[in-house]
Amino acid sequence: MILLKAYQYFFYKLYSFYENSTYSRWWSDWKAYITILALSIWLYCAIDTCYHYFFDVPMVSSDDTIDLGMLIFGFIVSVINWYLFIFQNKWKAIVEEFDKLSIKENRIGGIIVWVVIISIIVFYWFYSIPLLGKLKYE
Repeated sequence: MILLKAYQYFFYKLYSFYENSTYSRWWSDWKAYITILALSIWLYCAIDTCYHYFFDVPMVSSDDTIDLGMLIFGFIVSVINWYLFIFQNKWKAIVEEFDKLSIKENRIGGIIVWVVIISIIVFYWFYSIPLLGKLKYE
């Protein structure tokens, strides 16, 4: 239950970020949904790359531009996120619930969320992508 609340708070902070942005306030729920999906896929790919590197497991090289495992993972995460946030506008209740938090709690939670986001981005782009050249391929 705690993990679900943390995941919902993650969505809430992204939703709030898009709502408060100066560019546009429309479809902030979908923007948060897509952002979580992208971060999940990047994290999956980074962990997969590290697994192949550290355990010396060769990656299967194919002509396909997308890995089947990543596609299945992305689909599963997409369906789960859709059900948790978009289906029957559940995101509205989530936003109302977390809007009641104090400013201090929101600030601390926001710092944690942005540290996680930056960590995922750095882990993917600056750590796992350079490992791709060092992997063995079949």
